[in-house]
Amino acid sequence: MLKTLFLDRDGIINEIVMREGVVSSPRSTAEFVIRHDFDEFYRRIASVPLNLFVISNQPDVSRGLIELRNLEQISEQMLARFKFTEIVHCIHDDKDLCACRKPKPGMISDLLGKYALSADEAIIIGDSYKDILAGKSAGIKTVYLQQDYNASVPCEPDYLVTKLTEVFSLPPFVHLS
Repeated sequence: MLKTLFLDRDGIINEIVMREGVVSSPRSTAEFVIRHDFDEFYRRIASVPLNLFVISNQPDVSRGLIELRNLEQISEQMLARFKFTEIVHCIHDDKDLCACRKPKPGMISDLLGKYALSADEAIIIGDSYKDILAGKSAGIKTVYLQQDYNASVPCEPDYLVTKLTEVFSLPPFVHLS
């Protein structure tokens, strides 16, 4: 039974930002726009007793493209609107070789341990192969939200959807609707 849900942030909760044809993250609260299907998705799960976590790579902090306080403002904006158990960011870049940056499972593993949760009862929804690899490495089920910008990326999730609300037809989510 599903008890824990990990959500990637950019592309799942909010719209991605395209910068010169490259998928990017919002760098200000003005750029942070909630996806319409996330609103509907959240309404359907808001009353379900789930541990709901946001885990997000945010290397633009270490790259000097966004200040940490701006990232925190975006998180505060999210927490004012949605009831997440916790929001965790990896602010490192690849060169930092940290354990938390997806595709490594550090953020997932740390939260499972911190809250004494079972990987067998957890799933991640993401729009990047890194989300899927992190989930698989942590021993949890994976859902890939395929969109135009990521459709050509090879990925082997447990489940694939093209709209966030399609997850409610998947076996782990059926009991939630």
